Amino acid sequence: MRNSALLALAFSLCGCSLNKIVLMPTSSLLVAGRSAVLDEPDWQQGREAMPAQLALIESLLVTDPANLDLRRLAAEGFGGGAFLFLEDGEPSRAKGFYLRGRDHALAALAFKRQFVGLTGLPPEEFEKRLKSAVKEDVPDLFWAGFSWAGYINLSKDDAAALADLPKATALMSRSRELDPAFQHGGADLYFGLYYASRPPLLGGNPAKAKTHFEAAHRSTKGLYLMTHYLNARWYAVAVQDQELCRQLLKKVLDEPSGRLPGARLADEAAKRKAAALLEKIDDYF
Repeated sequence: MRNSALLALAFSLCGCSLNKIVLMPTSSLLVAGRSAVLDEPDWQQGREAMPAQLALIESLLVTDPANLDLRRLAAEGFGGGAFLFLEDGEPSRAKGFYLRGRDHALAALAFKRQFVGLTGLPPEEFEKRLKSAVKEDVPDLFWAGFSWAGYINLSKDDAAALADLPKATALMSRSRELDPAFQHGGADLYFGLYYASRPPLLGGNPAKAKTHFEAAHRSTKGLYLMTHYLNARWYAVAVQDQELCRQLLKKVLDEPSGRLPGARLADEAAKRKAAALLEKIDDYF
């Protein structure tokens, strides 16, 4: 009896609930298992496993909302899942996933007081706040920007969504400043797509797009297959170089996946996207 009372007192003094103590091993297992999820060799298996994994993470966050590791898993899971599995075939569902990924990443940032309420700030103040971000914030900056931009890309008929693009871009810019190699050069891929997909009057610049795709290529020594797919889909199409597009797509299809740690599932998704684009390549030229 006395030992039980002391244990309860210890929990109260350290600010822990019994639920949190029980959940700690589960949270740790999810974090430890992240690499296995990212290196899943079967795209369909990854897609089918995603809903249960995300539901478990969010159910744990209900009890432990200040768990940074779980917030980051949720942000990456929803944002990455929308891009890898939903965007091409289920864009409406992907939009919801992107928003949830963005909100989890922003919630992670908001563990620091200076990042509370970011979404409601005007662009100038938004960028000013981001200057205080440090390298440990990069996962949150990246997935907030990635997911926000993914939502905006699927909401081109929504003026309010389009008005938030400078904020998504500011998050990616700060992420790139702090750690350009993060997520296989993901920030450079973002800017490659950004400059390749926009008309010149709206800031498009194929030369800048090429520079960013080349930077992402160097960052991964050309081993990340999604780089080649995005280069084909956006830069090669922007400059109307069909031969380059074919070469890049065939490279994605011919090269083995999983040569980088944590990239195999994305590589498999790149192969699917490349095959689909190759089948209808004449529609883009």
